[in-house]
Amino acid sequence: TVREPVRRSAEALQAAGGRVFLVGGAVRDAMLGRPVKDFDLEVFGLPAEAVAGALGAIARVEPAGDAFPVFKVAGLPGLEGQIDVALPRRDSKKGPGHRGIAAVADPFMKVADAARRRDFTINAMMLDLATGVLEDPFGGARDLAARRLRVVDPSTFAEDPLRALRAAQFAARFEFEVEPATARLCASMPLDELPAERIAGEIEKALL
Repeated sequence: TVREPVRRSAEALQAAGGRVFLVGGAVRDAMLGRPVKDFDLEVFGLPAEAVAGALGAIARVEPAGDAFPVFKVAGLPGLEGQIDVALPRRDSKKGPGHRGIAAVADPFMKVADAARRRDFTINAMMLDLATGVLEDPFGGARDLAARRLRVVDPSTFAEDPLRALRAAQFAARFEFEVEPATARLCASMPLDELPAERIAGEIEKALL
């Protein structure tokens, strides 16, 4: 069940003409029967200015920075913390490491194209908050049921070497088996491009 403050945010965006999805870890964790702590929304059909305006009418909204088209929504009654609201985007490799990814927002992308930038199929599922329909273009639900970790797109996965560490911590946290081709791809990725704090963060998630 989607919590009321999240639904209220989605309704404000839908009233402005957007199509709103719950995405990423929230969908995964709900399907696993785990507590959902982080709520991420992705909005199709609205430019960034319209997203900020619709959300600003009901809550405090701050851009998350220049790198990605994401807004932090805070101050919603009944919700501690914040919601991340993003526009669909295309990522491309511009430099080394996790920070060398350039993102370009495109609110009129197809759902499957937007989901393709995700790391693993279990994180690429999207729940339409207007219809309740699960969009799963890469078979994440099957992999979740099989307790299998599999990349979405091998050609783009390796652009961010942090994903190799994420594979290890997801496998540890959820007791999943890493699909062999995914394991080989992770083993080939250059972790020396990553800053120490990002490596430490993934190890901490795996251990704690």
